[in-house]
Amino acid sequence: MAKILIAVYPFLTDTPVIKNFKFVGNPWGKRPSADALEKELVAGKYDGLIVGTTEVKKSIVKKIDSLRVISRVGVGVDNVDVEFFRKHGVLTTNTPFGLTNSAAEMAVALILAGIRRLINYNTMVKNKRWDRKFSLSLADATVGIVGYGNIGKRVANLLRAFDCNIILNDIKKDFTISDTKGLKFVDKKELLKKSDIITFHIPINKNTIDWLSFEELKNLEKPVVIVNTSRGGIVNEQAIYEYLKSHNDSYYCCDVYVNEPYNGKLIELENVLLTPHVSTFTLSSRRQVEKLAVENCLEILSGKPCSCIVKSN
Repeated sequence: MAKILIAVYPFLTDTPVIKNFKFVGNPWGKRPSADALEKELVAGKYDGLIVGTTEVKKSIVKKIDSLRVISRVGVGVDNVDVEFFRKHGVLTTNTPFGLTNSAAEMAVALILAGIRRLINYNTMVKNKRWDRKFSLSLADATVGIVGYGNIGKRVANLLRAFDCNIILNDIKKDFTISDTKGLKFVDKKELLKKSDIITFHIPINKNTIDWLSFEELKNLEKPVVIVNTSRGGIVNEQAIYEYLKSHNDSYYCCDVYVNEPYNGKLIELENVLLTPHVSTFTLSSRRQVEKLAVENCLEILSGKPCSCIVKSN
């Protein structure tokens, strides 16, 4: 009988009862650490793993040879060395579509909250202050979308209702879609120069880490609202902290961090809106990706074709 460990918390989906497969629910009652996950995988000699963002340590392959699939609940696989595990007979899958709507909605919500300073006004009123300032209308803004994949495309579609100008930046340029929408790809320099709002929808890897750091921030020519719902590390946290300290008219909305839970210096600043990595926390999206993660795991363990195998990081 194949054993499958669910290392996601919370896990909302009822696992199927299937002959020759046994699902083991999260034994920790919380998101496990990398060490705790490794210990359980080794002790239980699992064949499959359904995991969230917890790091899957490479040392596991030296301790057990039963593991055959790592099924990621979500899109990014920066917590898994895909190529390494593949060489050791372990395939990695992800769920590339289920989280699109919730992640895109969160990005747009943060854009609106940032450009209109909603959290700041809420605090002012609760503290019996009545201080108002004019802000830029989204209809008059240029929004730079970094990453034009599934989520980036959805963000662009949602923003069209606000009549803002949208420009795109991506290593892989999908002209088939952008041309039909009347959207233009620009290089990094032009996006930084023209954007009033920058929103990130890219994976983190050696090409994207510190995409926005000291040099880029130093060259910004006007106030900007920066939104990161993608991955911690794409915006350099020290660089954005120093920039925001001396640029009160700019604003940073962030849902993802290098180390989570976050307890860094950005907490000190007023021109920052921080949320606890909740961009995909909607019931429908979560259940959809959990269901797909289970299906991916079962397909691999059953020797069936799976369309969600990740080939590389």
